[in-house]
Amino acid sequence: MVVLVAYALFAASTTAFTRSANIATGVPIVALVVLVVARWPLRPRPLGLGPDAGHPWRAWVCVFFAVVAWELAEYAARGSRADHPTLSSMLDAVNRFYGLKVIVFFLWLYLGAAIVRRGGRRQRRAGRGAQ
Repeated sequence: MVVLVAYALFAASTTAFTRSANIATGVPIVALVVLVVARWPLRPRPLGLGPDAGHPWRAWVCVFFAVVAWELAEYAARGSRADHPTLSSMLDAVNRFYGLKVIVFFLWLYLGAAIVRRGGRRQRRAGRGAQ
């Protein structure tokens, strides 16, 4: 947890779209991919929730398309950005403040860590049951 806070403090101090900001954002993404590949099982069991139990990726596809639709609709709307903000313009408004940028970056890192932990637990449980 302390490492995540320290990293968020460092990353929030960078200026957007600079080399240091791109590296500070890219390192956790690469680490997440490596950890997910290393720790997650090759064939995870579905969670068994509702009619989409066999396809847990459907929810992520729906979220992705909802975000893209929001961005396109707000970007194409007539009027000012204040009247029709995109998600990225709302994030830019938050990122102007160092403290809020630290919190957002920390939550993003924490979500990635939670994803890795969740997959890793499932793998360990599956490994114990197979023995």
